Amino acid sequence: MTPGNWHLVAYGINHKTLTLKRREPLQIGRDEIAEATAVFGNLDGIKESVIVSTCNRVEFYFVAKKTTVPFEPVKTFYQIFKKLDISDLTDSFYSKKNKHVVSHLFSVASGIDSMVLGESQILGQLKDAYSSACAVKTTGKIVHRLFHQSFRVGKMVRTETEMGKGACSVSSAAVDFLKSKIDKLKKPTILFVGINQIINLAASKLKKLNNNKMMFANRTLNTAVEFAARYNGTGHSLDKLKPLIGTADIIITCTGSKEPVITKEIIDSYLNSSPDRKITLLDMAVPRDVEIDNDYNPAIEVYNLEDINQHVKLRQQQRELAIPQAQKIIDRKLSEFQYWFDHVIHEPLYNGIGEAYEDIRQKEIIKILEKLPSEYHEEVNKATRRMVDKLLQIKIRKSED
Repeated sequence: MTPGNWHLVAYGINHKTLTLKRREPLQIGRDEIAEATAVFGNLDGIKESVIVSTCNRVEFYFVAKKTTVPFEPVKTFYQIFKKLDISDLTDSFYSKKNKHVVSHLFSVASGIDSMVLGESQILGQLKDAYSSACAVKTTGKIVHRLFHQSFRVGKMVRTETEMGKGACSVSSAAVDFLKSKIDKLKKPTILFVGINQIINLAASKLKKLNNNKMMFANRTLNTAVEFAARYNGTGHSLDKLKPLIGTADIIITCTGSKEPVITKEIIDSYLNSSPDRKITLLDMAVPRDVEIDNDYNPAIEVYNLEDINQHVKLRQQQRELAIPQAQKIIDRKLSEFQYWFDHVIHEPLYNGIGEAYEDIRQKEIIKILEKLPSEYHEEVNKATRRMVDKLLQIKIRKSED
């Protein structure tokens, strides 16, 4: 068989390779992910692609020509989509190919590669990323199989090992992190900024801890009011942040804003109006929602995802014991995927024959189209493309025999 001209690549950064501050500009928001995936998927040399962007990672999964240097399309993407030059970050990205991509994604889906070992949210985030890629049609045969298998592996690891027992999300880790501070206060007032799954999980867990007073602020007032009703809280619009902060003991924020929501100006206003009060802010957003750092003023404690990371390192012994068992599942499923991948990568679609057929089609069809009225061009194009696809399928079936 002729070796395949394409290979599977994973290229990315996460909480292990780059600090929160340096990850922030590279983050892709949920409202941007479909457009971003379309931009990346249409770059030269990219055949299939999915972008995974969470608070702790940005990863590009793609099928590319073997001649493609993985950093180049990622660099081009950031130049186009974010107007950023990431040339100086080459060493901060990790690069994996073929079976190492599969092993990595299976580990991510299983929660082994998460900041919070056994994290449950990542599986939903992977499914959202895959759905976005499907919506903009950047997926293909290899990516479809890869991600569907990762979903199965993630579920198996959580149901067949201790990895899913007592496992926590970033939200529950954040609540655990805040618990000692909450216990010192009598019925504290907690302000949540932003409405999303992370805020929902945090609010749900905090509600169980104590009879807290809860306030929710969001860009859309109706959304905040409806959401607050679940927790017998009050809903407010973001333009009320100044007075809301003045009445809160603890603030948990996680919006999708590209700029800080809780600005230095808002904090200064709070300090001037409430010089004797103390407040704790937990910023779970990437990019960060809070403009100041922890050393800004003694009356204000500011924490972010890196503080949660340090906290959860002390809480993971039980789940660490499940890693060898989880790894056995991953290795078994990796072997199954590798067997399939070794065959599919030699198919005409990926080994260059498909491109050769298409070149021939385009050269031959020009002669015909020149003699036909323009209204027939599209139909002839479609018909000849269908012929090429059917010829490729015949070639695939014969190579499998």
